[in-house]
Order: sequence, then C-alpha cells, then structure tokens
Amino acid sequence: MFTSEKLPRETLDNLKRNREGRLSSRQWLQLITEPLTTLLLLSVPLILIAGRYGPAGRLIVLALIGAFVLTMAMRALRFARVKLCYRVLYANATQPRWKLWRKSTLTSKSGESIRFDHRLSGRLKVEPDQALHAYYIEAGGRRILLTAVPRRHPDAELAEPSTHFERAGGVYFDD
Repeated sequence: MFTSEKLPRETLDNLKRNREGRLSSRQWLQLITEPLTTLLLLSVPLILIAGRYGPAGRLIVLALIGAFVLTMAMRALRFARVKLCYRVLYANATQPRWKLWRKSTLTSKSGESIRFDHRLSGRLKVEPDQALHAYYIEAGGRRILLTAVPRRHPDAELAEPSTHFERAGGVYFDD
C-alpha cells in the first residue's frame, strides 16, 4: 500500500480495534474458521461414503460435525485472549504479487527479521525500506500479521496504539 492510496474501510475498522489491544470481530472469525475450509474439503469423500450406510453413516457425519465444532471452539478459546503485538517494521525488497505462497518478512529497527506465516490483511504493496505500523499476534508458534499501514500515510495517526493498548494486554515493542 503506497502512501497516496486511501485505506479500505475494513482496514480502518480493524485498526480502530487493534489500537485498543483487541482483535476485531472480522479478524477473530477469520482466525477461528481458518482450518474449516481445508477440513470440509478433506471430509467430503467421507460424507459421501458415509451416506450409503444409513443410520451408522449419519452417526459418522454427526461425529464429523462435532469434530468441526470442537475445533472451532478450541480455536475460539485460544484466540479470545491472545495478546496483540505492535511494532514499527520496515519492508524488505518488494515481493512480486504472483508469489502468493511466500511468507511476508519484515525487519525491525534493530535488524531482526520477522517472518509472518499468515496475514489477515490484504497483500501489502510497499516500497523497500518503508516504515510500517504493524499489528500482529504470536499464536501456536507462528506469527500472524493483522494489519500494516505505512507510517507516512495520511491516516497513519489512526495506527498508533492508544493509551489502553498495554492495559488490554497488548505488547508494545519499542525497538
């Protein structure tokens, strides 16, 4: 995202919530339902086969639905009280848009390379060495980028953490 572009409404809503140290409803739902698509695709053959076995097949399908609900409930509990992290990070060289499988990597002021396994925000269009306000979470041994906004953007003051950020459990990196 270049500094001249207007921030999408969704990003502004997410920033308002993230700067308070909380996930937005949209982000929380995305985190909870992330594995659901894969699980559904993998279970379609089982559902088709189980349908041929009458009541026993229906029991298998109900058990599968129960497993989906259990998975979502466990993820909901895990992400309900997750601590948000705020950091000013710098973009590395621009990544081509066609390399969707590549993980986003940003650098801290101290030179530490921070790799994000997943991102909830859209694909970043950044210039090399551009400073970004970045909100992310660390969960399950991986980092997930929630929102990132260039520091030179006209709406960048909305991305600064509020006074409630640390009180809400947010982690503010000052490097």
